[in-house]
Amino acid sequence: MKNHGVRIAAVATAAALALGISGAQACANAAASAQSDIENGTPGTSENRETGIGAFETRGDDVHWSHTVKGNLNAHGWWVNKGGPAKKAKVTVQLQVQEGKKWRTLRTASKTVYSGGGSAKRAAAAWKCTNLILKNSFRSVIDVDLVGYKDDPHKKITPTKTFYCGVH
Repeated sequence: MKNHGVRIAAVATAAALALGISGAQACANAAASAQSDIENGTPGTSENRETGIGAFETRGDDVHWSHTVKGNLNAHGWWVNKGGPAKKAKVTVQLQVQEGKKWRTLRTASKTVYSGGGSAKRAAAAWKCTNLILKNSFRSVIDVDLVGYKDDPHKKITPTKTFYCGVH
């Protein structure tokens, strides 16, 4: 499923920049639109940048139980270079819980990594459950910023997963 609001915001920003139309305001409007989609729980984003400097894929796993720390939920994010010139990227993962119709970030983790994935080439966010009785829904939001290149508002949102994991 694609998040058309984020894609439209990115296309609008690119068009505005190409035409020289109030670049700063166009970028601000696009970023605000993308952030609104994230806060309102719109799942899925455009994860591939197909050509040029932005030729990379944002990847991440669904929120899951930790295999190493009992009672922890984990979310990981990484990137795969698809032929662009970037060597490293700052990957940011937000582990979020659903509260009503909104999403609240429980933990944010960032790491600057080479392309690829695996434990050395990813960012990891973890949450220690306060109890294993309360049922909650979780997801992660992954942002990849190529080091040395302008960022766009694209973010990957993983599917919602439900666990018996307290957050208060």
